[in-house]
Amino acid sequence: MEDLQDATNRINLQVRDIVLFHVGSSFRGLIVQGSAVKGGVIPGSSDIDYVLYVDDAGLNECGTLPSAVCIRLHHALSDIEVRPFRYIQFSVSSPKTNAYLPPIPGSYKLLAGELLEPEATGDQILQDAVASLEKLQPEAAFNPHLLLDHGEDRIERCARLMCTIVWPVVFQLLTVIHRDGIRIWNLNKHEAVSLLASEPEAGDAAKAFLSSVQSYYPQENSPAKALRVIEDGIALLSAAKRCWVAQANAADRFSGRCC
Repeated sequence: MEDLQDATNRINLQVRDIVLFHVGSSFRGLIVQGSAVKGGVIPGSSDIDYVLYVDDAGLNECGTLPSAVCIRLHHALSDIEVRPFRYIQFSVSSPKTNAYLPPIPGSYKLLAGELLEPEATGDQILQDAVASLEKLQPEAAFNPHLLLDHGEDRIERCARLMCTIVWPVVFQLLTVIHRDGIRIWNLNKHEAVSLLASEPEAGDAAKAFLSSVQSYYPQENSPAKALRVIEDGIALLSAAKRCWVAQANAADRFSGRCC
């Protein structure tokens, strides 16, 4: 049986070769990031996350790759066996369209070409975390009306969506608590949950969410377990927001005493 590292290496090489063949002269670089690099893959839940860098000339007037290129890419990518990952996910950036935090040192691997910009600094990671937590509205982060759809893979999509919403918040919260974003974003999910245990409410909520995720995946055969993932995700978002507000208020009080 293929082990995780062998599977990751195989997928990376296949994706790299496909991208280099189909993207053409506008190609700038390709990275893989997240759990495929730093570990902590949850089989059936974790995706394998790529960022494709291209020249501005490679995008159309809408800021996307031409549909013909995307069709050819998908046709080739569909031949890849993605297990133990859930799916391959791509982001595409050019110098004009890039709206993402730069790659975080240690949490990505350059597969071909070069980065679009220098790696993220600790200050950039902290500023991004503060801005994201400031904007976080737990009740609006996940649309509960999605749960009114039933059939096909609707509940599975909802559970997966909740995972994509919750995990970045965990790392953002740890970043503002510890002020060491590069170290924090190099933790895997299990390590991050363990570290958050020092914050009682948010830590307990994160532990419950991870437990629900591990119970649901990879089988995905229980709507009740999927709903538990969603319930625990909402609880964690709310706890994280309260923790952030407490952290911000404490910083304000400290700043006031120093003035």
